[in-house]
Amino acid sequence: MKLARVARPPRMMPPPESLAPQNPVPAVATRPAPIANGSRPAQARAVPEHPRPIAASNPQADFFEMFAQSSETAFAKRRRKAKMRWFIVCESVAVAILLPLAILGLSHRPDNAALLWIMNMSTIASAVAAALIPILFFALTPTLPEIEC
Repeated sequence: MKLARVARPPRMMPPPESLAPQNPVPAVATRPAPIANGSRPAQARAVPEHPRPIAASNPQADFFEMFAQSSETAFAKRRRKAKMRWFIVCESVAVAILLPLAILGLSHRPDNAALLWIMNMSTIASAVAAALIPILFFALTPTLPEIEC
């Protein structure tokens, strides 16, 4: 014989003001300790409310700064970043041309033979360019390791 279960209300989390301490760290005194008149700690300079505006990038200043840097590592890192940016831009352009041409060529077949030929050649050329760009950027012009003296 099975006993009937008594219906109970759903369990709930105890309210935050329960007897269990929420923050076991003891409270800190609200009044700071008095400082002796003879010895005062060094005070940091106050931060101005209006910081100086950031100067816009000047290509000529960047060019001269590149040669003024004492370490070659910063120059090499900057060159690698610029190379990667150009790669992403060139690859994006090639793919941005390839995808619409491929979609248009597969979804709609024009009746004009010249237009069909131009679409096919453009699609093939952009696919070849998208495949050759990584080779041109990273295989033919490698980033050489730094020489330590």
